[in-house]
Amino acid sequence: MSAAIQLVNQTIVADEPFEKQFNNISVFEQAPDQRLRRALSYITQLHAEIRLLREELARAERSAAQYEQLLRNAAVRELELRAELVKEIYS
Repeated sequence: MSAAIQLVNQTIVADEPFEKQFNNISVFEQAPDQRLRRALSYITQLHAEIRLLREELARAERSAAQYEQLLRNAAVRELELRAELVKEIYS
């Protein structure tokens, strides 16, 4: 793991707030190639998650379509049974 060290030197002024007086601390930054690798890894993870979500969405859509078809079939069967009942009652 490579890291670049960047020194931040600022003069301390008596009127500055207490927090700002301690800015003479080394700031550790990741090297650009390491940031790029981490970003690419994160992008790859996001693509995998998108792919899984799309697969799950497709399964849910298929399931919903099947339930809708079952509901339509049940409605048609109900109408057939009602028509048959009315036919038997008035015959």
